[in-house]
Amino acid sequence: MRKTWNWKFAIKAVGSGILGLVAMLMLVEIRGAWTGPENYPFGGQGPSAAMWAYQSQANYLLSCFALLLGYSLAIWALLAMNRSIWLRWLAGMPVLLLWAWMALDGSRLDL
Repeated sequence: MRKTWNWKFAIKAVGSGILGLVAMLMLVEIRGAWTGPENYPFGGQGPSAAMWAYQSQANYLLSCFALLLGYSLAIWALLAMNRSIWLRWLAGMPVLLLWAWMALDGSRLDL
């Protein structure tokens, strides 16, 4: 009987799709913060004022660009077939580090 389902491909496709969707959302966020900064509550007036990324427009754009670059590297790491496993892990690691950094920085929210 011929194998019709490949779990490895399915996991890569779902992971790449999720990372690609978030990367597209980052592009929308970058455009919105760049063209209409008055719509974003930067500084002390926002609900997440304790987070570094929301201190100013420059910090927010920097964090969005860093996330976009990290997601792009992670998508490449998932889809690269003929590269070494260490290079692929190194390419995917920035997303995990950025998520951990944002989670630790976001733990100081004043709710």
